[in-house]
Amino acid sequence: MTAKSAPVDPVPAREECRTPDVYFTGSRINWFRKPEDMGTSLEEAGAQTALAELQASPDDDYLTVTLLAAGLAEILHRRSRAQQGETIEEGLLPPAWRVGFSRLWWRCAEQSGPLDWDDLRLLRWCAEPFSTWPVILDLSPTDLQQTLLVDEQLSEFAEQGARLAHVDVEAEWVERQVYEALRSTAAANGTTKKEVEEAYAYLRRYLIDHTVITDRTVLSLEHNFRAKDSSGRTMVRGLIDVAYRSRPVSGPQRFLLCPGCHNVVNDLAPSCHTPGCLGGDPLVSVLEPLAVVYEQHRATRLYFHDPGLVEARIIDALRDDERLAGKVRVTAYPEVDVLDVLVEFLSPGPNPVVLESWGVDAKDQVSAHLLGRGFIWPQRLPCTGRFLALPMHRARQPQYVTDLRSELDGRVSGVVVIDEQRLLKRIRERAEELHP
Repeated sequence: MTAKSAPVDPVPAREECRTPDVYFTGSRINWFRKPEDMGTSLEEAGAQTALAELQASPDDDYLTVTLLAAGLAEILHRRSRAQQGETIEEGLLPPAWRVGFSRLWWRCAEQSGPLDWDDLRLLRWCAEPFSTWPVILDLSPTDLQQTLLVDEQLSEFAEQGARLAHVDVEAEWVERQVYEALRSTAAANGTTKKEVEEAYAYLRRYLIDHTVITDRTVLSLEHNFRAKDSSGRTMVRGLIDVAYRSRPVSGPQRFLLCPGCHNVVNDLAPSCHTPGCLGGDPLVSVLEPLAVVYEQHRATRLYFHDPGLVEARIIDALRDDERLAGKVRVTAYPEVDVLDVLVEFLSPGPNPVVLESWGVDAKDQVSAHLLGRGFIWPQRLPCTGRFLALPMHRARQPQYVTDLRSELDGRVSGVVVIDEQRLLKRIRERAEELHP
């Protein structure tokens, strides 16, 4: 079968196409036109120029689905803004979507597949597993079972892809805001480097341990972290305001919490959908606020709470192990989050010195390939041992560790990929070797 030329627009270039929850002008073919021919702004033209470089790897299907995820993220962000009453000036589909579309179209042409599909059809495919798409994608068997959309929202796989593509969507914006608030609050509440690090570690862990809080809790935090900004508001209240959504209430408030991850669930037969969570019968939590309760933003849950669960398990297991007392010093989020955990092996005796230091960066992400492509080991903190730690539910997935190591090979050297249980075992064994 002879490959066809790229299809024409389903709507004329200057006409609008409107479907439920989707707004755009023109279609995929706009990618092949000059910006001045389709009324593109200079800003979007610049984005198109940058994205054009991505055409250089036509056989990289992970790049294709990453671009589609990035485009979906921007489409959903525009939809959210429109629902809030904003005027959406961007008419064209996002550049990332158009590049992803064109790459997928040429992939279909290579395989003599169907070429008469359009953006709306591709949007429907995004809610189906990649394995059902009418094109064979070179993805891992596990990733082929993933979708880009779940209930009209980004899937976990798509969230990971959009982050890798550095798309400025609402969730990523909230993530940056929370991270900046964490750092500035810690810096303002410490007079020494150690105090700043301890303040950061406490607040970072607070987001993992507390998914819903009250105004009484915030007052307690303000008592412990008293530094204020130029307006007279405490810095820690600013952190709470960006990491949580506030809701006025009256009287005691009853919440159901998942016993495994403490995320809020909605009924007595819940599924928290937190990756790797064992769940169980929900816990009833009755809070007594003065007038306000705070529940974590979706972005706080996605980027701080849920992936932080594996970090918390590793830290707690090491600190609670009496066999390691006097042999190992554990620092959570050293150097203000350069790594997740720093494990220092101490010499025997009354004046111990550090014999070895192991750095741990824990990652809980759905796609091993996308994780490997985005992973960089921080060089600011020298370590004799460097470990990328995985939660058990990822490490037990077929081919996950193999795929991750394959992606890291040649890109990152000297980093050991290991699951959380083997990591703890190796730390205990090394401590015994140094303290025979």
